[in-house]
Amino acid sequence: MLAPPNFSLLLVMACFWLVFLLVSTQFVRPLGALLDQRDRRDREAREGLEAAHRTLDEAVARCERELAQAAAEAQRERAGLRAAGEAARRARLEAARSQAQERLAVLDEELRGAVAQAQGGLRAHTAELASDLASRLVGRTLR
Repeated sequence: MLAPPNFSLLLVMACFWLVFLLVSTQFVRPLGALLDQRDRRDREAREGLEAAHRTLDEAVARCERELAQAAAEAQRERAGLRAAGEAARRARLEAARSQAQERLAVLDEELRGAVAQAQGGLRAHTAELASDLASRLVGRTLR
């Protein structure tokens, strides 16, 4: 008698392929899709980050250029203001010197007038003193 054929190998193979199909369709493919999606998002995020870095670098470079331009403009304005201030200071100094010279001239004239008046008064007073001294020396009034 012949033993019935052993179909267990076929049954094991069928179970293996069934489990393989289930694991492949229900676990591996969705997991692969998730990993692909994650890689795509990671790549997009990296590209976005690089674009943001480029934008930042451009903005920093633009700001540095604008800052350098503003500094140069401020330097020119400062030099202009300094020159204008120096010119105004010189003009005020010259005006003050001129005014002082005029005032000195007026005072010099007043002083010369006062000296002349004092000299005239001293001459008259000297004559009186000389006459008074001579009167005292002689002992009588002289005229």
